[in-house]
Formats: sequence, structure tokens, C-alpha cells
Amino acid sequence: MLRLFKIVSRNKLFYIFAILILLMFPTTLYLQSDKDQNIIITTLGIDKESDTIRLSALAIIPQSGSDQSSNLETFEGEGETISEALSQISNNTGKKIGLAHCDCIAISASAMQDNITLYLDYFIRSANLTTNASLIGTDGKASDLLSATKSSNNLLDLSLRNIVQFKEERTLLDSVNIEKFYRQYFTESSTFYMPLLSTEDSSANNQSSSQNNSSSSNNNSSSDSQGSGSSEKKLIDKNKIAVITKGKFSRILDEDEQLIYGLLAKTSKNMTITLDNINDEAVTNSKETFEQVGKIVIPIYSFENNTPTVTYNVYLNLRIDEVTGENFSYSAIDGLHNFLSDTVKEKINTLVQDNLITTVSKMKENKSDILNLYTKFNAFKHQKWQNYLATLDNQDDYLAGIDIKINLKLFNVV
Repeated sequence: MLRLFKIVSRNKLFYIFAILILLMFPTTLYLQSDKDQNIIITTLGIDKESDTIRLSALAIIPQSGSDQSSNLETFEGEGETISEALSQISNNTGKKIGLAHCDCIAISASAMQDNITLYLDYFIRSANLTTNASLIGTDGKASDLLSATKSSNNLLDLSLRNIVQFKEERTLLDSVNIEKFYRQYFTESSTFYMPLLSTEDSSANNQSSSQNNSSSSNNNSSSDSQGSGSSEKKLIDKNKIAVITKGKFSRILDEDEQLIYGLLAKTSKNMTITLDNINDEAVTNSKETFEQVGKIVIPIYSFENNTPTVTYNVYLNLRIDEVTGENFSYSAIDGLHNFLSDTVKEKINTLVQDNLITTVSKMKENKSDILNLYTKFNAFKHQKWQNYLATLDNQDDYLAGIDIKINLKLFNVV
């Protein structure tokens, strides 16, 4: 070892290296860790008040030796632009903003009254945020939505992105993210849709409990408990889907529209159909719920007597999920019994055709090309489609002359 040291010490570079270590080692000891200089934003909320943008951020403050859930906090900033609001959050916390892990952006009802590209343009130009961040709306304040997420998220096992992905499998929603929004925004229909969540004040139970205990506690502790309860929010999903047309909020889809669009959506994998007053050989006055097991949707675009017509051939596999009724036969409790009787098939087909009529009427009335028919006809029947558009006084009314049909084939799965 001593011999090796003598050999190395003859090299001048050894002394230079030793001097650098002596100079840098004390400084390195007291350097602040990079993770202590950053907050990692997981969810953003955008509110609009007058000309001011209020930005809420659900973020993790990395700290060594502590549980992650204890580091989950909400921060707020405001400004005339997204950049100014983020800068205020950074200034208020004394930390750099990290958007690499931001997987969801919540947009409030007030912000959706404007063209939401005013807010999203910042993020598509930011290298810190990927364009696959999910979008979600709220009929209240986005800040309340983030507060409800935080209060329900003690173990970090809940995120708004999880809710979006869950609904994508059960409704017409498909890739509800920034990239898909812009793809739809620059189409002729310029129609996009996203889930709409609500929040409720969960302080009612807390306040009533604090009032019941007020006789055994002093006034200060009672008021403190009421104050802490009033700030708590909880998430409520009322199964709302918002339609965004040309970047602005247009309307909320009704239940009959959600049924039709969900049926025609190739990405919808877990829809359910509930029927009342079923009477057949197995049950009397029964309420039956069927769940989707598999589905194939084949759209055919054609022109019938110069009328653009799209026919959706839908092959739907259903399985009974729940049966309630007054009278049951023995076959009703047989695991192999086929509940998808002719009576049930007729009711489902009637339900679909009735809802299709109202859905198409609302689509044409609101000029909401949710099925993206302009793009489809232009791609598959280009020349005939252009000829059809040439006959219209106003080409924005192209939906008025389109005929939409559904051929539904039902199959039972045990």
C-alpha cells in the first residue's frame, strides 16, 4: 500500500486532485439537496375570476424520512397568465415548480366559459409537462376539487386521473387528455367531451357532532372543530359529461345521449343496461341489470338517395348482473338460465331506438358532431360528401341532413 502511494505521489495530477477535494468537500457538505428545492405537482386546477387566473396545485414536497402522504399539500397562485400564477406559487414556497409528474388538469365552470386553449397553450409549450395529462371539468371551483382530492387521499391511492381512466372504460370518453383535445379542436366539428365532477361540503356531519359535544367542551374547542370541518370537501360523481365546442363549454349530455354514444363508442368496455317491468317465463314484474361483456361496432358510411347515411352494426354480448322481482320460477335461480329472452331483447332494442331519436335530434339542434361524422364522411366518401356540402346554404348545418341508424344484435353470455 505504501509503495503504491509513493508511485502515485510522484504524479503532479495527484496533488491537483487532492487540492480540489480539499477545496470542494466543505462546500459539498452544506449544499442543499435538489429534492429540497422542488415541489412536485401532481394535479393542477384552473379557476377564472374576472380577468384573473387562479391556479391551484396539489403537490408533493419531497422530504427525507417522512411519509409521502404527510407531504401532500395544496398551493395557490394567481395572475393574468398561467406563467404568472405558477411563478407566484414558486415565490410563495421558495421552491422550483416540477410538472413532470402532473397527470391531470382540472378546469372550473368559470374557466370553461372562455376558450380553454387560453390556459392549455402554456402546457403544450412546456417541456416539463407531457401532453397525455388528463383533462377533467367541474361544475364548481377547481380549487374545491383539489381540496376534496387531498382530503380523500391520505395514502396517495386516489387521483383524478384514475377517475378519468375509469370513466373512459364505461362511457363514450376516449383519451381525455391535452393531445386529444387539440386533435379534436382543429377538426371541422371542433367537438370534445370530458367528465364533469362535483364537490360537496362534508362539514355537515362534523358540525352536528361538534354541536352535540359542545356541552362537554369549551366554546373555543367547539368553534375550532367547526372551523376545521367547514374546509373539508368530498368528491361527487353525478355521471355528467361536458361537451366542449370550439374550446368552450357547450352543454351537458343527457342520460339518453350517454347511452347511445356509449353504445357506439368502441372504447367503452363496461356499460350497463337496466330494464324495468320484465315479465317472461322466469320472472314477473322484474327489474334486471345487464353488464357488457364484449362488443363489436362496425360503422358503414354510405349515401342513400343522395342522403349521407351512417349505419352502426353493433354486436353486443351481455351477462345478467342483478335480478329483482315479485315471483321467480326455479329457472330464475339456475346459473345457466338465459335471462336475455325475446322480451328483454325487444325492450333493449326499443330503448336504443327511442334514445337514438332524441339523441340525433339534440345533436342536430346543438350542432354537436360528437360522432365526428364530418371527418368520417370526408375520408370514406370524399367526393359525394363534398357534393352534399355544396348543396347546403350553410355548411355548418351539415348534421341536419345526415341519417343515423343502429342495427343491434344481442347475445347472452353465461
